[in-house]
Amino acid sequence: MNKNENLLNANTISFSDIISSDNIYTVPLFQRDYSWREENLDDLWLDIENARADSTRHYMGSIVLIKKEKKNLEIIDGQQRLTTLSILALSCIKVISELIDSDVDKDDNIDRKDILMRKFIGYKSARSLMFSPKLRLNKLNDPIYSSYLIQFSKVPNINREASSNKLLVEAFEYFYDKIKKEIFVNSDINEIIDFLEFVGDNLQFIQITVVDELNAYLVFETLNDRGIPLTVTDLFKNYLFSRVSSDDHDHIKNKWDNILKFINYKDFSNFLRYFWISRNKLITEKDLFKAIKRSITNQQEVFQIITNLEIHAEVFNALSDPNDELWKGENDIIKYLSELQLFGIKQPFPLLLAAYEKFDLQTFARVVKICSVISFRYSVISGLKTNVLEQTYSRAANNISKGISKSAKDVFKDVSNLYVTDEVFTNQFTLKSIKTSKNRLVRYIIYALENKEANTEKSYDKDSGTIEHILPENPSIEWNNSFLKDTQLEFIYRIGNYTLLEKKINKECENKVIEEKVDLYKTSTFQLSNKFDYEEWTPAKLKHRQSQLAKLAKQIWRLEY
Repeated sequence: MNKNENLLNANTISFSDIISSDNIYTVPLFQRDYSWREENLDDLWLDIENARADSTRHYMGSIVLIKKEKKNLEIIDGQQRLTTLSILALSCIKVISELIDSDVDKDDNIDRKDILMRKFIGYKSARSLMFSPKLRLNKLNDPIYSSYLIQFSKVPNINREASSNKLLVEAFEYFYDKIKKEIFVNSDINEIIDFLEFVGDNLQFIQITVVDELNAYLVFETLNDRGIPLTVTDLFKNYLFSRVSSDDHDHIKNKWDNILKFINYKDFSNFLRYFWISRNKLITEKDLFKAIKRSITNQQEVFQIITNLEIHAEVFNALSDPNDELWKGENDIIKYLSELQLFGIKQPFPLLLAAYEKFDLQTFARVVKICSVISFRYSVISGLKTNVLEQTYSRAANNISKGISKSAKDVFKDVSNLYVTDEVFTNQFTLKSIKTSKNRLVRYIIYALENKEANTEKSYDKDSGTIEHILPENPSIEWNNSFLKDTQLEFIYRIGNYTLLEKKINKECENKVIEEKVDLYKTSTFQLSNKFDYEEWTPAKLKHRQSQLAKLAKQIWRLEY
């Protein structure tokens, strides 16, 4: 038997069994702050109510603990759930506390409160008469939990608290409201006690207790291999902390927190993979953690990767936000990053991370342009397979990181296999349809064609021009003479069927036939309309116009190296 198998020989245990023991459960420094929002609380409440209705147990997942001392355990996985259930218990006990304050069955309710607090929350100090919790949260959250929530005290200046502390208070208020409105409806104290005992006895965990951080990491890896969902982020974070001494946990935590100022927790795995393949061979997210584990084996390497990630986090975030302060004054970078954002393209990010690190901003701007033009030709217009994109961009990024590529020309050489030829591009452009549901993309393309034709620089996002469908979106019956009714939808969203008009002129055009539209087009200041020289509009004329626009497009979206 594999020695790791013993790590999973754990029994199913109830919430009550966990929290009513004499153990102290501590959330380590590196664990996330409390993060459950109302939708998470809703889900838990619904699960509890369904279990109560069916008189069944509800499985809450695994909880992974490290045994530090005889009665002291660290929570490696499960702290969000344990914290939330403790808050749920507190909300029940608060109702009893209010009955005591109102002199309702005071002596008995004092006894009930003390019993439930000892079972679910902690113990009262003989000196201070304050409750000391069995669950100790992280450095940010614990003061609110231990000094206010479990003392049933109002948190002063809650609006000035960190967002996670606000979430703790909101969770308490959420459950308190639910208990008052749905459990304590008949003012029968037994309803609350029955509810809380049901939660304690019927919410079940698989408890896994290990002896140190390395074994906890092995549990994480084993759980992941067995299909229990643990993200790359969870695996990576816990592995880093397992590879450094406890004295250095604060340093790792500080760097981790700095990274999360720029990267959302849910986006971290993408960031990690893009960073990794900018320096190493392409790898899937599934295999990423194993590759990292093979390469990062000691404390020095842990600090090296976390420091590099900290440096690159701001850049990665800014690649998705052309208006980020990082690009202030860099108009070319803003333009081309905006285009990548419009296209919904992120495969070049490993290349851009490497380029930003190694090149000056002028060269970096050229690389972003290369990526934008390639993306437009390859993905937007030609719709070619995406599976080769990351392979090519990763290889090009590696060459930058290794110092092999030293210029934008070198980069273009590395990615030139993605650059769709003029012949293929014009052929694809001539046939392209884009529905106006993608209105910004249509405006981007038509304005680019207009600017090329008229030698202007109007912004597709800011200019007041409107998109005109020459064959209208809702053609009148007169259009059936030019376009067979069954084929009209095929042509309405062709690029060749679009032009630009002032809003007033566009409204006048509406569903008019082409002979009437042409006269209105001649009054427009937009050259695509003003120079429109078709007296009739048929599928053949539309295709001809689109082929002419394709020749313009070939000049606009072009790279020459």
